[in-house]
Amino acid sequence: MEKEQFKMPYSALDFEEYTFFRALEDRQIILNSEVDDYLLERVGYQIIKWNREDDKLPDGESRKEIEIILNSPGGDVYLGMALCAVIEKSVTPIAITVIGNAASMGALLLVSGSRHGRRRAYEFSNVLFHDGSTVLYGSSNKVKDHVKFQEEKDQQIRDFIIRNTKITDAKYEDMKDREWWLTAKSALEWGVIDEII
Repeated sequence: MEKEQFKMPYSALDFEEYTFFRALEDRQIILNSEVDDYLLERVGYQIIKWNREDDKLPDGESRKEIEIILNSPGGDVYLGMALCAVIEKSVTPIAITVIGNAASMGALLLVSGSRHGRRRAYEFSNVLFHDGSTVLYGSSNKVKDHVKFQEEKDQQIRDFIIRNTKITDAKYEDMKDREWWLTAKSALEWGVIDEII
């Protein structure tokens, strides 16, 4: 008699979708991928939706916290900074919990929770800051226009990081062209997180 082969009842993608939508019932958003259009829509929409719901609460009734569970390698900076603005402007409090890495654009998403004062990381979580990269094509004038825009965007990101952490101008200048990895302990010292779990 042939041994029966074990089969998964669902694919990994099905499980990811199930856990994402199941977590929404508890106002948890699992952000476990690169930042792209799809992620901006899923995460940004939920935060805006819950804020609108909370705007209708009777006086004296408190808003229920939103928790973002973060493990992201980075992604699109332009889209990610739009999501940072949604997180920063949320009236409903947002906690961000790093369970793995908050790298590149993921680090900026973590920083965006500063106003809420609920940025947490596990002891062995990591944060990575580094400068962005881009590839340019086109006429020399179009490339110059893009470089000018990128310089302005880089300054916006620098100001955003300094405003929302204890990272100084001097430290930022020293590390801006580096792969600056932070342990949870270092992230706490530099004001990138508020608590180690």
